[in-house]
Amino acid sequence: MVYFYTSQPTEYSAPHTLVAGKDKFENDVLIKYGYRELNYMWFHADKYSSGHIYLQLNETEKDLNDVPNEVVNDCLQLCKSESIQGNKLNQCLIVYTPWHNLRKNKYMKPGEVSFKSMKVVKKLECFSRDNKALNRLMKTRVEIIDGVEELLYQAKKSKDPKFFQNYLSINKERLILEEKERKTAKKQKKKKKEEDVQEQLVIETEL
Repeated sequence: MVYFYTSQPTEYSAPHTLVAGKDKFENDVLIKYGYRELNYMWFHADKYSSGHIYLQLNETEKDLNDVPNEVVNDCLQLCKSESIQGNKLNQCLIVYTPWHNLRKNKYMKPGEVSFKSMKVVKKLECFSRDNKALNRLMKTRVEIIDGVEELLYQAKKSKDPKFFQNYLSINKERLILEEKERKTAKKQKKKKKEEDVQEQLVIETEL
C-alpha cells in the first residue's frame, strides 16, 4: 500500500505531492522504483524508526530552500507522526536528502538505508504535533493497494515526473470509493465479532 497526500496549506499555495509507504517493505519498493525525474526529497526521523516520507519538488524548485515553509512543516509533521517514538516527543530531528542520495544494498534489512554522500544529508527540527496540519493532510490521502509494484515499475519506465498526478487524476474517485468500501467492511467485521462474543457470553451465562 502506498499513500499519496496533497500539501496545500492555503488555497493560494501551489500544491505539492507527498508520498509514503505503509510499511518497511513498501518503503524499500519506493526506493527501488524512484527516479530522478520525480525530484523527490526524502524525510526520516533521526535516530528513530519512522515512515519514509517523500516530497516531490515542483518544477521551479531546486532544493528545500525553494519550498514554502508551510509545506516543509507538513513533511516534518507527517514524518514525526509516523514515528512511534518520535511522535511522543515535544521535539525531534528529521533527516532529509534527495532520493538519488539514498543507498540500498541486498545486505540491508527492510526499511534500512544509507547515503552515498553525507554532504547532502541535512536535518531540521520538528516540534510538537500540529493536529491542524495533519488533519488537513489526512483529508487529501489516497491509498493505492493493488498492483503497487507494477505501477511503480511503469512510472519508472515512463520517466514522467507527473506520472502519479496523472494516474490519481484519472483514478481518484475509484480509489476513494474502494477505500470507503474497505472501511465499511472492516467495521462490519468488527461489529459481527463483537456480536458473536456477546452471544457466546449469553449462552455461557444461561448454562
